[in-house]
Amino acid sequence: MSAAPVPGKGWQPSAGAHGEARDGFVAAARERLGAALVGYHDSRDGAVCLVTTASGYRSAAEFVRSQGIDRFDFLTCLDWPAHFTLTLQAYSFDTRLVTRLSIRIPRDGFEVPTVTDLWFLADWEEREVFDLFGVVFAGHPDLKRILNPETWEGHPLRKDYVDHMDIKRPEYF
Repeated sequence: MSAAPVPGKGWQPSAGAHGEARDGFVAAARERLGAALVGYHDSRDGAVCLVTTASGYRSAAEFVRSQGIDRFDFLTCLDWPAHFTLTLQAYSFDTRLVTRLSIRIPRDGFEVPTVTDLWFLADWEEREVFDLFGVVFAGHPDLKRILNPETWEGHPLRKDYVDHMDIKRPEYF
């Protein structure tokens, strides 16, 4: 007997159940999130993508979790010239529904509410985004650097990051 496939590794939702779960999920999102829901679409890989206002992020995350989306997959950040895009992905073992929740946030001075109380696996992911991009997660239980030393200056994945370290490369490069 083989192990069950996982999302991203040849895993595909069952067509009938997934369609019903998706339709019910989207209808409930539209009703519950109201004006905080900026838009939604289906991605090419089958995920339902919700785009919300930054102020609606926490309520949208609570909604997603309340719909049985119980497995936190990842949290990532993209650096654009005028803003960051923060994207969370989670999925349901029961319905096989994969969801993404995205928000645009200002590059500086905006605190995003933590989701570590909804999905404990968000702990290190939020710390990584904080360390590499400088996004502050309000209410995080242990928000500190995870990859760089505490004395590190700046956030290395920001496009405006300047590395003041001069690394001497060997001559064979």
